[in-house]
Amino acid sequence: MKRITYLAAIAVSALAWAVPAQAASESFTGSVKAVSGSSITVERGTITGVFTVSGDTHLTVSGATAKTREARAAGKPGLTVPDAVHVGDQVTVKYVEQGNGMAAADIHVLVSLAKK
Repeated sequence: MKRITYLAAIAVSALAWAVPAQAASESFTGSVKAVSGSSITVERGTITGVFTVSGDTHLTVSGATAKTREARAAGKPGLTVPDAVHVGDQVTVKYVEQGNGMAAADIHVLVSLAKK
């Protein structure tokens, strides 16, 4: 019985080393300084974060459901980051570090300064 337990422990340890660790996400809160279809620049005090955005970047913003419907009705694929995030907005960006920078997984607009 001890031998089986010992072998099982070795097998579990080997599997733990074989499975690559997933990148942990971090967050950055600040004011938007620039936004485009491929990146967003957020500033907090003297620290500036530049995050890449893609079609997989999730947006959380008040009115996003209505704006997405409008975009789709107009024949567009849906709401994009430049459609929903504007210079001056206060945001929290959840991101993962990649070899060449930081990729935004989720952008949550806390305070929107865009005129409605």
